[in-house]
Amino acid sequence: RSADSQLCGTALARMASIPHLAVVAVLIVGAAAFTGDLYTFEQRVNHFDAHDERTFAQRYTVNTTFAQPGGPVFFFLAGEAPMEFFDFQEVQIVENWAKRFGAAYVVLEHRFYGESNPLPGYSTANLRYLSKEQALEDAAHFVRWFHHRHEHARGPWVVFGCSYSAALSAWFREKHPDLVIASVAPSGPVEAQLDFKTYFGQFSRSAAPACVEAVRAASEEIYRLTRSVDGRRRLSEAFSTCEPVTKDDVVYFLWSVMGAVGSADQMDNPPSWGLNTTCSILTRKGSSHLQNMVDAVRFNMQPEAPAMLRSVVPPTVGAPENCLDMSEESFIAQMKNSTNSDRSWYHQKCTEFGFFKTSYPGTSAFFPDIPIDHLVSYCSRIFGIPRMEPDVAATNAHYGGYHVRASRVLFTNGLLDPWHLLSVNKNDGRGMHGVQAVTYEAGHCATLIRETASDPPSLTKARAAVGDFLEEALRDAQA
Repeated sequence: RSADSQLCGTALARMASIPHLAVVAVLIVGAAAFTGDLYTFEQRVNHFDAHDERTFAQRYTVNTTFAQPGGPVFFFLAGEAPMEFFDFQEVQIVENWAKRFGAAYVVLEHRFYGESNPLPGYSTANLRYLSKEQALEDAAHFVRWFHHRHEHARGPWVVFGCSYSAALSAWFREKHPDLVIASVAPSGPVEAQLDFKTYFGQFSRSAAPACVEAVRAASEEIYRLTRSVDGRRRLSEAFSTCEPVTKDDVVYFLWSVMGAVGSADQMDNPPSWGLNTTCSILTRKGSSHLQNMVDAVRFNMQPEAPAMLRSVVPPTVGAPENCLDMSEESFIAQMKNSTNSDRSWYHQKCTEFGFFKTSYPGTSAFFPDIPIDHLVSYCSRIFGIPRMEPDVAATNAHYGGYHVRASRVLFTNGLLDPWHLLSVNKNDGRGMHGVQAVTYEAGHCATLIRETASDPPSLTKARAAVGDFLEEALRDAQA
């Protein structure tokens, strides 16, 4: 997924008890992230029911380090993780573009992620208020409120995002062109897709041929071992699973292995270039293909690995230290727990986007039998709704899919990142009156991270294109 890992923080649930819609902002004393001072804002629980007067405390930050009187506001929509997670992806916006254009920088946390929860817990009933539509109206309601209450809000607004929230930023420009003059949408997957079978296929194009062949050889051996009781026992021992791998676990087990290794290209960014490290493990001499795959899985699941590479297979409570929980039953049980914040993104997958990463014969170097029906069945099992399946056709019909119906939107995409396959990679020919795109040779949201000595020229050029886009958009807004 574009970001399954979650960060922790202090609860602000007491703020959600404010009974009326008189908007308040509360400074959380002593709380300051890279993004600025932290506040809360009284947001509506349901924007689509005028009779529902419930509100909740939505977090936001304000950074006025480089703000100039009358200058622009750069507005970052945090996505499917707590807002603190996105600090490393905000470097260019603050240190480069906000400084260059004298902009204030504002970040809004997404509902049901981090501490901005409309209702306590993540029950299926509560998650009915989690949708892209509610999130877009959260942002609109916030901008209107902020515009009248902050001295640095008078200039033109530009909306930014990363990954899912980059798609939101493009849709926000489409839906509310009166509130923002432009959108910058790095790695935004605007095309909802139920069966995302090209995700793991991208690995074969991003990785070196020797690495791809090593994956193919290891995958063939692992798949063969899953076919027998003795083979599954060997796999349980090799991967140090918390419980023995059973026949019923096979799809989830293979999906977990593939997810850990096959996602290494997504965040293949400088200076760490994580795919290179993964491939160096997979092609290591002196050990078997199986052992190399085991070590590559563990490398990409370790806590210090890039967050978006980690698989959702945490150790079982009470299980041996460092074991891998690759039991499907355990996964479903954890996801059914209404206190588990991972339910938020899974609910959006199961209702709006799909993005289920499958694999069939010939579609990837990994396993031949990770079918869509099995992965979609998790939705009903987790949320208790019979035959639950995302309505991706409605999402694409409403927002246009690849054909974003907006002006002044710039997509930036890494060609090593599988998510570029669901984003916009070419200009639509209308210039600033339409949608523009620039690509580069790296991974997810790389135009937002800090420059390094190992940046490829295409990435440097893409960042420069963002600066030029902002300059033109701001000039046009002042004309």
